[in-house]
Amino acid sequence: MADLGVLGRQTVTEREPATLVKALEEQADSVPAEVALEFDGEELSYRQVHERANKLARHLVTYGVGPDRLVAVMLPRSADLLVTLLAVLKAGGAYLPLDAEHPAERTAFMLAEAQPVVLVTAAKTAASGAELGIPTIVLDAPETAETLSVYPVGHLDDGERNGTPLRESLAYVIYTSGSTGTPKGVEIPLRAMHNLLLAMQDRLSLGPGDRMLSVTTATFDMSVPELFLPFFTGARAVVAPMGTGQDPQQLANLIEQRAVSTAQATPTHWHMLATVSPDVVRGLRVLVGGEALSDKLAATLLGLGAEVIQWYGPTETTVWSTAHTVTRAEDAAVIGTALRNTRLHVLDANLAPVSVGVEGELFISGDGVARGYLNRPELTEERFLPDAFGSPDAKMYRTGDIVRVRADGTLEYVGRSDNQVKLHGFRVELGEVEATIELSENVARAVAAVREDRPGDRRLVAYVTAAPGREPNAHGILEFVAEKLPLYMVPTAVVVLPELPLTPNGKLDRRALPAPVLENAAMIHNHLTESELLLTCLFAEVLGVPQVGPHDSFFDLGGSSVLAARLIKLVRTAMDVDLPIRLLVEHPTVAALSRQLTGEEPQDSFDVLLPLIVRGDRRPLFCMRHLAGTAWSYGVLAQHFGPDYPIYGLQSHTFQELDTPLTSISAIAADYVRLIRGVQPEGPYRVLGWSFGGILAHAVAVELQEQGQEIEFLGVFNTNPLISVKEDRGEQELMALILMIHGVNPADYDRPLTYDDIAEFADMATNYAWQGRRSAAETFVDTMLTDLTAWKDHKPGTLRGALHLFVAEPNPVADSASAREWSPYVVGEIIEHELACTHDELLSNPRVLKEIVAVVTDNLDD
Repeated sequence: MADLGVLGRQTVTEREPATLVKALEEQADSVPAEVALEFDGEELSYRQVHERANKLARHLVTYGVGPDRLVAVMLPRSADLLVTLLAVLKAGGAYLPLDAEHPAERTAFMLAEAQPVVLVTAAKTAASGAELGIPTIVLDAPETAETLSVYPVGHLDDGERNGTPLRESLAYVIYTSGSTGTPKGVEIPLRAMHNLLLAMQDRLSLGPGDRMLSVTTATFDMSVPELFLPFFTGARAVVAPMGTGQDPQQLANLIEQRAVSTAQATPTHWHMLATVSPDVVRGLRVLVGGEALSDKLAATLLGLGAEVIQWYGPTETTVWSTAHTVTRAEDAAVIGTALRNTRLHVLDANLAPVSVGVEGELFISGDGVARGYLNRPELTEERFLPDAFGSPDAKMYRTGDIVRVRADGTLEYVGRSDNQVKLHGFRVELGEVEATIELSENVARAVAAVREDRPGDRRLVAYVTAAPGREPNAHGILEFVAEKLPLYMVPTAVVVLPELPLTPNGKLDRRALPAPVLENAAMIHNHLTESELLLTCLFAEVLGVPQVGPHDSFFDLGGSSVLAARLIKLVRTAMDVDLPIRLLVEHPTVAALSRQLTGEEPQDSFDVLLPLIVRGDRRPLFCMRHLAGTAWSYGVLAQHFGPDYPIYGLQSHTFQELDTPLTSISAIAADYVRLIRGVQPEGPYRVLGWSFGGILAHAVAVELQEQGQEIEFLGVFNTNPLISVKEDRGEQELMALILMIHGVNPADYDRPLTYDDIAEFADMATNYAWQGRRSAAETFVDTMLTDLTAWKDHKPGTLRGALHLFVAEPNPVADSASAREWSPYVVGEIIEHELACTHDELLSNPRVLKEIVAVVTDNLDD
């Protein structure tokens, strides 16, 4: 028998009175003036906490609260939450924590099954058990305060309770995800909760002067030691406000400001904290548990000088069953040895002990084992087996975790034997997620899986097939699931498949499930402010997508809490502003978040000189506009260059009311040079242009050289220097050229062309409010006709130096760019870069943009 950590099991009977509440009260009486908890600027001494709890406990007794009688508690994170939970135990009852953020349907199910005698809530959560016939106490209501004021403040004696709580009496019931599709309530007795607190005190030796962070929601069993261990030891509980646990910067501030010495969190939270504010981790006692600790995170925490203690245990064995002090990153998978009064058994399929080094399933027995599942005798019998290694009436819990015993007697975690996973510390039964999705009338079958396609970024993904005659919509499915399951059980992506992949023997092939492809609307048709452009770059980098549009949501593109922490750090570095995660949640798109962070208002998007990104320490890139007149499309290019390269666009003069219109390319180029030298007085210069912008880029480069300036880089994107237009066709010929540039054959029209035929290709025709200017269609067409006339009449000058010509695939109705066409106008090398894309994809396709940026930056570095 691989039986570890036997520390002399106590011999007691379940009829023995419980001692947990007595121990808590004795601790309070020994340090009555010490601060017991602090929350949001409020500090309560041990005396004050217990006096408040005693009053509320007496009130709960009047509702019939007593041994094995449940009190539902739905309160926001506050001092009142801890006081209420303590009051429930003092009254002899057990608490059932509820979360106001969970779907109402799920909460109603738990209340209906658990049948609490009373519900304690607050006006803010607006919870009521009236529909289920459950009396409700609104804790912050004036009438409740008046009622409580008449009760004595001293500790309750047994005569005041509705029965004496025993060791086997319930302390709390917490619902976890259920493999059958419905949540199940785990019944934790007082002896198990008391044993946990004694065991943790054995390992941590907390006392007055220590401050322990309480940041976990009460519906997650990791909250139990956070809330009660400080009370049990004379330390101080620092209760974090709502939302702080999800915002690493706020959490770091709280730890630093309140001098927290011990903090417990999942690896996900420690990863966020170490990413955003590593300094606060230094010297901290780090309690980590709830999901697997990676070697990389262990190395990070140890490198910061933290004391790292890994804890392991399922909800059914009362939070933690083992502990291990991590001293080497390579031991991150070691979950250690048993806590007091806990026995560990590593067994094979026949429930026989395995040898050292051999994998087996972990079974746990001892004082921490739960009574079972509330009102679920069949499930209790399945998971709580007779303890073949203990007393006749003892039970051992089948964890489903695969472990091995190391030579030094410690346990090493290997993985799971079923479909249960831990995600951000929460237990998630994939079967419950799948069963919920399959309730949708649009879904025939659903499969849920946790993927880690990027290191450290674990996420829940759903795969569905369509019900007959239905077309599942990913967004609709996510909304459907969010109405029924807690947020941590809602997938981050849904992949619709024609059929699920199967192995040769007809079973689901989980390894063949594809990675989700997260779509975004990254085509940028309107001008972005500089902060918006910077955020698009940072979003793209963190999310691992090619590019991001202004109205793409961080979370719709696969953002998670871990990725949010990385974004927060990058935003602080690149933009010198702090990004609270709350702001990201409330304003998850680039455009909305930019306004919240900077208050920046868009400049006139039709200025001739349009700054796109102005920060950065490299020489600027000056980008010439295309025939539509704007340089907005270079915002997409700017994402791929990143914030180190200042980028300016030069736009059409037709948008401005000029006394003397500029109608020739030489005049336009001369004015562009004036504006460019206003930004960068002396060369060398970097100039590029797409389509008609290539003609302008060449003309600008020639003009700069005539002014004695050096050209460091000239890029022309898929255009030739000359066009030919028949004089007798005039405007119709120019309109036909516009169509051909956009890949449309003018012969497809059997009538004269109109403005409306052309305007459909104008990005600004549908994406910008013109604020009193001429109609978008008229301005767009007039700009293009003016430019094409100037192009027809243009006699290019001669460039001295290299020209980089980016060539797209041939257009069926338009000529391709070629070095031969440019050779009369370049005295130097013409370097052709052939790209497998269309003309329009040169400034829109992420793959092509990446290739272009690589060419440009390589040459600039040279």
